[in-house]
Amino acid sequence: YFADGITEEILNSLAQLPDLLVTARTSAFAFKGMDVPIPEIAAQLGVANVVEGSVRRSGDRLRVTAQLIRAEDGFHLWSETYDRSAADSFGVQDEIAEKVAGALNVVLDTERLERMRSVGLRNPEAFIAYQKGAEATAQAHEDRPGQNEKLLIANQFLDQVIALEPDFSAAYFDHGDYYMHLVISARELGRTDEETALAMKLAHRDFETLLAASERLKAQVAEFPGVTD
Repeated sequence: YFADGITEEILNSLAQLPDLLVTARTSAFAFKGMDVPIPEIAAQLGVANVVEGSVRRSGDRLRVTAQLIRAEDGFHLWSETYDRSAADSFGVQDEIAEKVAGALNVVLDTERLERMRSVGLRNPEAFIAYQKGAEATAQAHEDRPGQNEKLLIANQFLDQVIALEPDFSAAYFDHGDYYMHLVISARELGRTDEETALAMKLAHRDFETLLAASERLKAQVAEFPGVTD
């Protein structure tokens, strides 16, 4: 989960740069744990370059390896290994994202660097809890039987995220998904009108909170030409 978190934060940071088109988390994570050649991954994702790496932990120490590979010929455009403490993992992911952008000839001025460093989670406990919640949410959507039960498990992790990082808008989106599924499946599950209304109310609460948190980011997003809501 820690490695997944670092991966997602690097994706989020790079996605803040309008010069780059970055594959979505779901698409990139589809290759997790698979031994697939880089050119094949690039072809399936429709990208010119691929970032890959590994995370190893020993106690409080981390060894993070990352490399940027040009899919056309397998040439390494950049690679580096970082030996840091777990507490410094956020600095590592920022540095990796910045080095990747530099290797792809993206000019990083002070404003863009600040934008990249402002996204995502900076709390290790929330960081890992969100990965667990995201995994449970993905599994729920892949497996129809027991879907609501899996989403409820996801919400238990998302509750931890929200308690630690109440301004992290993505957590509210996934959290509200559970209640929307309760509404959609209300007739199938034989729920009363009162139970359905309560589920709708809770979903509305989560999405209203999501919108409020997202509103605080709009001013920043508007500063970058070509980036939309």
